[in-house]
Amino acid sequence: MNTRKLVPPLLVLIALSLILASCGLTGKSSYQFFVNGSEVKKPSTETKQDELYVPASFLKESLGMEVNWTASAKNDTPPAKGVYYTDRVQTLMYHDIWPKDQPGRSSITVADFRKQMELLRDEGFHVISMDQYADFILNKGKVPDNAVLLTFDDGYETFYTYAYPILKEFGYTATNFLIVSGVDDPKKAGSPKLKWDQIRKMKQDGMSFYSHTYDQHITVAVDAKGSQKPALMHAQYLKKEKRMETAEEYRKRISDDLTKAEERLKAELGNKLSVLCFPYGKYSLTTLEVAKAAGIDFMFTTMEGIDTRADRIGYRMNGSKAGEKPETLIGRMKQGDRTLENKETRGVLSVNGNDIPLSGLTPEMKDGELMVPLREFCNATRVGLVFDKKRQRIELTAT
Repeated sequence: MNTRKLVPPLLVLIALSLILASCGLTGKSSYQFFVNGSEVKKPSTETKQDELYVPASFLKESLGMEVNWTASAKNDTPPAKGVYYTDRVQTLMYHDIWPKDQPGRSSITVADFRKQMELLRDEGFHVISMDQYADFILNKGKVPDNAVLLTFDDGYETFYTYAYPILKEFGYTATNFLIVSGVDDPKKAGSPKLKWDQIRKMKQDGMSFYSHTYDQHITVAVDAKGSQKPALMHAQYLKKEKRMETAEEYRKRISDDLTKAEERLKAELGNKLSVLCFPYGKYSLTTLEVAKAAGIDFMFTTMEGIDTRADRIGYRMNGSKAGEKPETLIGRMKQGDRTLENKETRGVLSVNGNDIPLSGLTPEMKDGELMVPLREFCNATRVGLVFDKKRQRIELTAT
């Protein structure tokens, strides 16, 4: 007679479920699904690493979003000595520049900026132009090892007064993203902004100037309480009419602004390339669709990272962190993509024809169906996501 104790069936089931969970996609969601307040048919869901995956077909049926996925090829070749990264571009972000510290402002001192430029030269970095970056992104063009793109936001006049002479001294070029209305109408610009004559002069010396919107570098009310969000990423609450902007009104507001900015830049500077830097680094899928329709070639955010060929929405590293020494910045840059927020782009999620790079959990094929990590998808497309555990509801809100 076998004297071994029988393992209770419940323990067997628990052990089996744990094994399955550790192996990949398992389990079904008991949640109800709601889209923009209305219940929709619950999709077949799976769970991996405690994250919920839904079929791409569900996203198309419920949100009208056509989703495709292309994984990035891996490059495991170790860099040569003195090469911190290759086939990548480190984009630095600046705003204002002054002779002395400006507490409470996003700025860098003239001395620190000069030292940074000196260290870029001495430590083997290579500053490239926006045209070179565009060729890298759009045409699979080559960039030098340790490539760096210098960008400034907001079009402050101090760029002309202080940064421009230093850039010329080192033979470097930089891009300034202009709030175009501030150049057109200095009276409404707040802090002194660049003038068209100054911009044209700098353009002759290799500087470039692109859009930071016409006048949507603002926050807008998004409810009756007056809660604020960046203007590009959200429909606004119309206080006088006591209602939200419709989807069509929101799209038209963004379209009119981005189109006007492009028209003014082309008229004043003859720009052939169209580049947009998102105010506050924020956008929505609607913003991406409008930008594409406006002929904008690629965009930049404020998230830290290193740019690959897949990054039509470029990451940037803050070059003017308060209290950071120039040597510390260069040390961070030498780490390449090993310490940055986006690490390395793992692939491109195409949503309605708009390419969005992913660096977290990625889609996977299961039984012939593309399964998409819901939280990662919502973060990338700015679709609102609420897990209501108490009521067992998953609520999606598309702008």
